[in-house]
Amino acid sequence: MKKIVLFMFFLAVSIASYGQYRWEVSGGATFSKLDLETSETTGGAGFYINAGYGYLMGVRARTSIVFSLDLLQRTSEIEGVGDAETLQVGFNPKFRYLTGGGKDRFRGFINVGPSFRVNTSFKIDGRKLEDKEYEQLIIGGVYGVGFSQMIGEMFDVMAEVGVMNDFVDNLTNTGSKFFDVYARVGVRFRIYDARR
Repeated sequence: MKKIVLFMFFLAVSIASYGQYRWEVSGGATFSKLDLETSETTGGAGFYINAGYGYLMGVRARTSIVFSLDLLQRTSEIEGVGDAETLQVGFNPKFRYLTGGGKDRFRGFINVGPSFRVNTSFKIDGRKLEDKEYEQLIIGGVYGVGFSQMIGEMFDVMAEVGVMNDFVDNLTNTGSKFFDVYARVGVRFRIYDARR
């Protein structure tokens, strides 16, 4: 048993030492629209903050898996009722594909992945809903495109635009899925392997 544990430890260390790592923080605006079965709605502006850790794969560092923690405020106006506003925290593992080579200073990228968020609060026309009136866990998807520009040896400035959509209703017993368009900018800190 000890030999297996030791072997697994050294295997994990070797894989980790060959990989590249990137920490990133980004934030920006999100424009949300709540689709309701019974009422007309219009979009509203909110904000999006994201902090993530990326593990790069492939010989040219073109693909990576990024694990992100999110803070997201969504707002949408319900006609004749008022604003629907929610604050969500969540986890977003995503697959990222980068264009160009590992040493290029300017690179485009595509992000695709699921999102798992918790509604921490939900307000309609300023009234805070009871926990039983809205769903706690929201499952959705995030799809984005952007670019990063290397600044020095360890930092990138990045910009991204994309969409988010919910697969699970936000309000209990009501068809109520958000669809968002977002735009954000951020900074990425690289710890990289010189062999790449």
